[in-house]
Amino acid sequence: MNYILDTFAVLAYLGDEDGADKVEKLLEKAGKEVKLFMNYVNLGEVYYIVAREFGVAKANEIVAIVKSWGIEFVGVNEGIALTAARIKAMHNLSYADAFVVATAVDRKGVIVTGDREFEGSHPEILWIR
Repeated sequence: MNYILDTFAVLAYLGDEDGADKVEKLLEKAGKEVKLFMNYVNLGEVYYIVAREFGVAKANEIVAIVKSWGIEFVGVNEGIALTAARIKAMHNLSYADAFVVATAVDRKGVIVTGDREFEGSHPEILWIR
């Protein structure tokens, strides 16, 4: 099974917020029972959110931690970019969130999030809250 991590899920796990336990279970299974993916756009979103709140040094530290988790990072190519654009045009999502959905479409995966803006944007979502 393929799972696509949203920024919401990553930050919930890092902050030990509600739903962190569900993300932790997926991280424990990564590379064994499940494959975890994250788009580089969303890694950048994690970075800027942490940098804005805690500074660039902390953001660099967090990115290094996230990159150690056994996640396969997905780059933006024409197909993903245009899929994200179509999703953004049809749904009330941020552009960064549209890349989560586009990555889920590309990798035939389940989105992992607690962000209710994703409702109706993809048929398979694992709600962490």
